[in-house]
Amino acid sequence: MLDLLTRTVSQGLQGVLPVAFALAWYRHVRDPGLVTGIKWGAIAAAPVTVLAVYLFRQSTRQSLWEAGMAGAALVAACWFLHRVSLASSRIAVARITPNHLLRAAVAIGVTILIVRQAMEIGVTLWAVVELRARDPLVALLLGTASAIAAGAAWLAVAPRIDNAALLRATRIFAMMFTAQAAMYLLHESAESGLLPWSEPLHAATEPYGPDGVYGRYFSLAVFIVPIVSALATRVRAWRYGAVVAAALVIVGVIELGGMRGQMFPTIKSVPATPPPPTAAAIVAGPHLVFRHAAVDPLYGRLSVTPLAAAGTAPRASAAFKCERVSYAGGHGLCLTTELGVFAYYKAIIFDRSLTATHTIRLSGSPTRTRVSPDGRVGAVTVFDIGTQHTYSGSSFSTKTTFIDLKSGDDIGDLESFAAWRDGKRIKARDFNFWGVTFARDSDTFYATLKTGGTTYLVRGELGLRKVTVLHSNVECPALSPDNRLVGFKKRVGTGAAPWRLYVLDLTTMTERPIAGETRSIDDQLEWLDNEHVLYGVPRAREPSNIDIWIADVDGGAPARLYLKDAESPIVVR
Repeated sequence: MLDLLTRTVSQGLQGVLPVAFALAWYRHVRDPGLVTGIKWGAIAAAPVTVLAVYLFRQSTRQSLWEAGMAGAALVAACWFLHRVSLASSRIAVARITPNHLLRAAVAIGVTILIVRQAMEIGVTLWAVVELRARDPLVALLLGTASAIAAGAAWLAVAPRIDNAALLRATRIFAMMFTAQAAMYLLHESAESGLLPWSEPLHAATEPYGPDGVYGRYFSLAVFIVPIVSALATRVRAWRYGAVVAAALVIVGVIELGGMRGQMFPTIKSVPATPPPPTAAAIVAGPHLVFRHAAVDPLYGRLSVTPLAAAGTAPRASAAFKCERVSYAGGHGLCLTTELGVFAYYKAIIFDRSLTATHTIRLSGSPTRTRVSPDGRVGAVTVFDIGTQHTYSGSSFSTKTTFIDLKSGDDIGDLESFAAWRDGKRIKARDFNFWGVTFARDSDTFYATLKTGGTTYLVRGELGLRKVTVLHSNVECPALSPDNRLVGFKKRVGTGAAPWRLYVLDLTTMTERPIAGETRSIDDQLEWLDNEHVLYGVPRAREPSNIDIWIADVDGGAPARLYLKDAESPIVVR
């Protein structure tokens, strides 16, 4: 949750600090007209945010929204910087006649500054509440409260410092916030495709945008550096003090990001050890592809480890993060969330060297993916929000799409396939498909269909674009290497732990439980071989930490830990 917490703090600071600094400044210079405009804008931001959250969730061009609001924020920041720069170190404390047009403009600007960030936090909050996720909710509330506390702290400190200190701090803040808004505008404009060479520009600015891996901590610096500079005005060597303070901020950011050990490793006298194997060396033999789930600088990365020594051998990671991953036949799919759960979602197609070859925009948050054995086709399932048919009674619905992994082209939505049951074609508005698994011929596939409150196993044919209902109460099927058995999760109860793992014999259509695993497992299985399955399990006392477990398909041997701090396993032989 550290990633969501720091992102929320960054977004909150971007919305709160400009208002706090402007309000403190115009209170100090006694401009009641602009103080009133700022208050009006802050009050108006609440209802406007509610409307913006609703519209932003429905939009398919969210990056365009963000680019437009970043442009407005940049204009407001430049105007404020200009006004502050005109002031001398001796601030004239005199009443200024209010200008109604300027007051209204300031109110509009303040509303935009607040809404542009509150809107994104609100969208995240909406999704978290629907998913009933406690830890993300705590991170959101704590991050928002921290940002509000920072703004309140400045409003309390500003009246207690002298004119020169306030002027210096406000000017530094205005310059840093202007630079941040300009970077945000460049990044979002590139993401929207508004600029020449948008794709490379977007990739280049990704880490340094306000919500990027480095840029999000710049918001903390925007708060700390002006305050330190204000306090340093009382010291003759204030310039040196400001430099030291900036260095301390950078060190603090590195600490917060958990990267100190990576950038400044501690030198110890230890025996020389051979370097860990590279990804290229690992993928040359049988290996496991998975998502790295340890809370460290590589958290979330696409990773590989030798299959023969999974759990003991070193792992190597790619340059990008995944939430779900699949691979076969020289092509892989990595589903990921960019800039947090509220920004946008994408699928990364990668090759056998773990190098990204294509990027595809997704319409919702990732949930399942599989690649056909020949590497020609991939299936991607996402959660759509607010559509007319729903999944499990929520406002989410699933959407499953087939993708040509060589070109990155969309082959088709599974809901457009003809569905048959008992020799008759069936149609319904509430169709939901998810959990695709491919047969050896790469044309036949199996998936889950939910309609009328019941889940079914369906067999599909890509070439004919049709699916046929085979069996009921089957979710997230996974076909065994010999194509004889389907492993799946079966709903056997209600509440928070309703599933148990089962296997279905496709020849006899008889099912039996996987006796060694008695917990409720919410995952799509992966077959290690024809006798064993792998799956991800959150830890009982640390649900944010996930491990891969292994269970025997036959026999009662208890399930056991297979690979710690990992999920979404894919076996590659």
